[in-house]
Amino acid sequence: MNYSEIAELQKKAFLKGVNRSYDARKKHLRNLKKLVLENEHLLIDALNSDFGKPYSEAYITEIFLVLQEIETQLKHLRSWMKPDTVNPTVTTFPSKNFINKQPYGTVLIIGAWNYPVHLTLLPLAGALAAGNMVVIKPSELTQEVSGLLNRLVQKYFDPEVVTVIEGGPEETANLLQQPFDKFFFTGSPRVGKIVMKAAAEKLIPVTLELGGKSPVIIHEDAPLETTAKRVWLGKCANAGQTCIAPDFVLIHKKLEKAFIEQSREALKQFFSDDFIPGENYTRIINHQHFDRLVKLLEKSEVLFGGASNRENRFIEPALIRAGWDDEIMQDEIFGPLLPMITYKDVNEVIHELQKRPAPLALYIFTNDEDLQQRVMDEVPFGGGCINEAPFHTFNPALPFGGAGNSGIGSYHGKYSFDAFSRKQSILKKPFWPDTDIRYMPYDDTKIAWFKRLFS
Repeated sequence: MNYSEIAELQKKAFLKGVNRSYDARKKHLRNLKKLVLENEHLLIDALNSDFGKPYSEAYITEIFLVLQEIETQLKHLRSWMKPDTVNPTVTTFPSKNFINKQPYGTVLIIGAWNYPVHLTLLPLAGALAAGNMVVIKPSELTQEVSGLLNRLVQKYFDPEVVTVIEGGPEETANLLQQPFDKFFFTGSPRVGKIVMKAAAEKLIPVTLELGGKSPVIIHEDAPLETTAKRVWLGKCANAGQTCIAPDFVLIHKKLEKAFIEQSREALKQFFSDDFIPGENYTRIINHQHFDRLVKLLEKSEVLFGGASNRENRFIEPALIRAGWDDEIMQDEIFGPLLPMITYKDVNEVIHELQKRPAPLALYIFTNDEDLQQRVMDEVPFGGGCINEAPFHTFNPALPFGGAGNSGIGSYHGKYSFDAFSRKQSILKKPFWPDTDIRYMPYDDTKIAWFKRLFS
């Protein structure tokens, strides 16, 4: 079956209402839950095979978050599907006014390699809950997960409801030419622009979950033992290959030495000085990314860490002394390297961040509530945490999305349902009463009546 045939099959199924009713949506969400629960170990084994993601990390960041999303959709689906009622105005009285939540129809979800289960199945839950048909394009960089998802989706879903298309850039380009009703893409800003350009040619709405250099601000009053552990937990997860990982640290000058020592202690506590890729630490996804990260290391002032082994794609977490103009500060790192820039005046930090593209996340460690508010108000970013990193994504009641260069739209929980639904406004009016003032000709008396509404 070619791409146009798949698109046509799903469009016909959508028009027949295959996933429109509450019962149908609930059935498909439960099928997705069964897919994950019954194949948990297969999914985790595939993740480990692709890039050595440890079991505990794979379960928490991939399986758990997907199951939490499915449960959230199932719990609230009936109420979310109901129309929202609004009040009529003077000019529309008497009438009933409401907003329907209609599915877009057919949706293309393009997943990402760094969390290939989470970033594929979590948006799928929202798309199914909203009543859509879905084509999934997993990342070609995680071939084991991609192949497994293809086989499992065929087992648990009819192709008219969910279909997986495997492949690389050529297959993605062909899919982007199909007449889908919605694109959902997770990946880099560079590829996001390609997706948006393809969508613009057909006026297809998009949700783009992109990336960026997510800063950590550590102010002079931050307790460093806890701060260091929380920052490095966020950085070490998935070996830093996370779109919301702390990308660089901005730390008050007087805390620099203490942060270096507390960082060493945190990593000793996490790994007991023993990194075992595949068991307690994730590998770099491929040799191309490994070589890119090693080149950044070679051009940086490494304070500690950074040991590497190309054969098993291992790079030790490294703390780096950096400046704003260093090469490592120009693009998202997507690895376990943490540049650190010191400051004396937080106003300079805010000014510098304002000049840069809005990141997907921002983290600030301080008990100064005025500073917390200033950063939220004055620095553009998608979302983030105060005195934590990066666990805002673990709460399905919080929308997850970027700003500007880091993304368009948001999802998770109710926001996933909304991302895959379009709002349809309806005014329903009785045939009686039917006053003459509504009808032409509109003389001065009638116009005066309208003007009195605002006098």
